[in-house]
This record gives sequence, C-alpha cells and structure tokens, in this order.
Amino acid sequence: MPAFGRMTSCQALNYNDNYYLIDAGEGAQIRMSEYKVKRNRLKCIFISHLHGDHVFGLPGILTSYNHYNRTTPLRLYGPTGIKTYVEAMLNAGQTILRFDLEIVELDHVEAKVVWQSHDLAVTAFPLKHRIATYGYRFDEQLSAYNIISEKIADHQLTIDEIKQVKSGQNIRNGNAALKFTDLVYPRDEPRSYAYCSDTIYDETIVQTIQNVTTLYHETTYTSEFDKEAKERFHTTGKQAAQIAKLAGANTLITGHYSSRYRHGEEPYQEAKSYFDNTLKGYDGLIHDI
Repeated sequence: MPAFGRMTSCQALNYNDNYYLIDAGEGAQIRMSEYKVKRNRLKCIFISHLHGDHVFGLPGILTSYNHYNRTTPLRLYGPTGIKTYVEAMLNAGQTILRFDLEIVELDHVEAKVVWQSHDLAVTAFPLKHRIATYGYRFDEQLSAYNIISEKIADHQLTIDEIKQVKSGQNIRNGNAALKFTDLVYPRDEPRSYAYCSDTIYDETIVQTIQNVTTLYHETTYTSEFDKEAKERFHTTGKQAAQIAKLAGANTLITGHYSSRYRHGEEPYQEAKSYFDNTLKGYDGLIHDI
C-alpha cells in the first residue's frame, strides 16, 4: 500500500536516453514528473502482473500522452489479461489514443526474449506469485569485439576463426589453443539488470538471472514473518540475499516493503547481513549500473 511517503511499484530504466518503464503502480506519472523521467522518450512498458499496486498507474500514463501530443508508437508487455484491462479503461472513458499502442500478452512458461533492439534485449521469465507474474531481465547488446589486426597475420587466422574471435569465442589454431582475450582490444563487459517482484522464494529463476550486474528482488518481509511470506507468495530479505548469492549478482536492491515497516530498514538490513553489496530501494533512488 502507499505508506510513509512511498508510492507503489514503478521503475524507469534509462539506457542511451531511452526509457523502459517496469510496472506502473498508483502515482507512477506523478513520480515520473517529480524525477524528470522524459515520458516522450519512453519506448516500452513492462508489467509484472495485474495486482493493483503494479498496474493502477497505467491508465494515467497512457491517457496523459494525449496532452503531450505523443505520436511515437508505444509497446506494452504484461501477462494475459493486460489487453482486456487497458481496453476496458479506454472504452469506459471513450478515450481514443493519438498514438499506436501495441499490447503484447505473455503466457509462456520458460524464459523468453520478448523485445530486442540493436543495443538492448529484454527477457521475460515466470515468477511464482498468486497470479500469473513475470520478471524481466535487461541485457546490453554490445557490438563484436575489435580484433587486433597484427594478430590475424601472426596466427594466419581464417575468416571463420576471425568471426569466432570477434564473437568472444576461444579458438584452436593448428595445435595451439588461443584465448580470444589475447587477440582483441579490451572492452567493457555488457551490463544487465533483472527485476523480480512479486514472488515466493524460487531458485528456479537463478539460471535466468545468472551473473546479472544489478538485481532488484522484492523483500516484503523479514524472516520473522517467513510464514506470512510463504502464504502470500512473497520473499524475505534473507531469501532475496540467497537468490542474489546463487545468481552471482554484483548488486542487490531491496524493495516492495510491507506497510508494517515505516522506512523499509528491517528487510534491507536483513538482506545486507547476508549479501554485503545490497542497496536499499526507496522512492527517488537513482542507481548507475
């Protein structure tokens, strides 16, 4: 619930000055204005599930675009039912959007790439909650490695070997095993972000979020309410930390705190005690991945 100055779930991922909205709880567009999210730079919206604290801000965002003269198409992803929800809202208000809205309903049971551009790929994967719910992983798509031209002559690399090296593969050249890292110029490794809310403790997601740079995982409760977490299909701070460890995540961000916690400090501190590189999620947090 909105409590103690906290709005409900909504995040904006900024990549190359394009925004990707993840969930749209009550108050989403108010926060977008407060935090100067460029709403006309919004390319896609990804909804995890249809509980109100993750979707009740969506009608305001979509219909307000008529006042911003948006003409750029917008794509919306969410579980089955999201299309009915949006269409019912628009029909009830006799609202006609002045831009193309494409709604993509998800019903797959394994991790699947659902959106991709030249620089970013988004994978949707099922979470275990009381209703159909999806997490999302965002992966930076970097261009091929730049091979050092002298290495081509030194090792007399073939066209196929050059392609393998540029794609980041080690090769066997004659009797020699060559590491691609010795043949290319260094580059930053691709960054990634995973969003997991809401879900019970579920190790089956670890494979999908393996080695993610930054992981947001709900921490609704502390361990003293482990029974409530299991009954309501939520996660404790300790459990989120365990998922982060198993996945080899670099950073964990906590959030989705029960209203029993005024500042969310208790779930955050519990997670941090088990996973040192933990950040406390709160309204207005800006994290540079």
